[in-house]
Amino acid sequence: MFHSWIKFEMAPIAAPSATATTLLTHAFATAPGSKQDQHTKVNVTEALKIYQLSFTKRKLLAKGPLVRIVDAEDNHVINMPIPLFRATSIKEQQLLATGSNTIKLLVGLDVQMVKDLVQHLKDVTTCNPHAKDIRSYKSTYRDIQICSAADTLGMTLYTQHIFNWYWAHLGTCQLPGYDDIDAFTAIETPIGDNIFRKAVTLMAKLDLEGRIPDPEDYAAYLATNERFRIAVTEAKNRKQRHLHWVTRQARREQADAFQGSAHDQNSKERAKYPKEKAVKEQAKWGSNKKNEAAVRAPVTGKRAKGLDGFAWRICGVNLVV
Repeated sequence: MFHSWIKFEMAPIAAPSATATTLLTHAFATAPGSKQDQHTKVNVTEALKIYQLSFTKRKLLAKGPLVRIVDAEDNHVINMPIPLFRATSIKEQQLLATGSNTIKLLVGLDVQMVKDLVQHLKDVTTCNPHAKDIRSYKSTYRDIQICSAADTLGMTLYTQHIFNWYWAHLGTCQLPGYDDIDAFTAIETPIGDNIFRKAVTLMAKLDLEGRIPDPEDYAAYLATNERFRIAVTEAKNRKQRHLHWVTRQARREQADAFQGSAHDQNSKERAKYPKEKAVKEQAKWGSNKKNEAAVRAPVTGKRAKGLDGFAWRICGVNLVV
């Protein structure tokens, strides 16, 4: 199972700083302000958790008008002080853009996890002076759901450590349990879909590599989880098509390289041929000249002597001159 070594530490409380002051200023802003101010607000909220404020300053966030959170069917879920929402969410402008103080949740989101997240933040501004990170439920379904709740409300900074734990384990090929896969399959939220695809990719890879510990048991499980089975089958097909393409591409490149090498060799041979032919022709002509010189030498010598030494036969009589 995944939950073998999750550890949580008390979040440090920083001394008052300009950043903390800026966060409080934005939390109590009554108007959106300039675009530059909005951008600064988002950066501050992304970088600083309210845990880093002193308890006295955190208590200020519990005051003021409330934002109302409702589910997909407009049923009331929980209220939250607007200053606290502004101090913890990077989606303030998006969720409260119409001027309404009501936020509607997505279909498929577990409203209890939304309540838990908001209540945790409210507690650290009212009754919990020792601020701590949100703890894992040691339940894959609840952990991914509270990460989904934080993503919907723009508060992923407060659950990122939980999400990162699952993502890292899937990324290092640590085999999830069937209960974990059931949870990944059941949660159809943006965060849930990300984790689901990560698990599908991992299991498809391990299956193709023959690294599933109990293939028969795994096959029996796939028969009970249609969404996961279809997704894994499609992922395996894509992976196999990719591997076939890579193989064909490698062969094509190898053939091209061989043809290029043969062409280069032929070019070199063709470049050498005229030179060799010229050398052979020159040698041939040199040899012919030597032969001709050898043949002409005796004749030339005799001619130099004039008629001396030549025998003439006239009318059957040998005459020696």
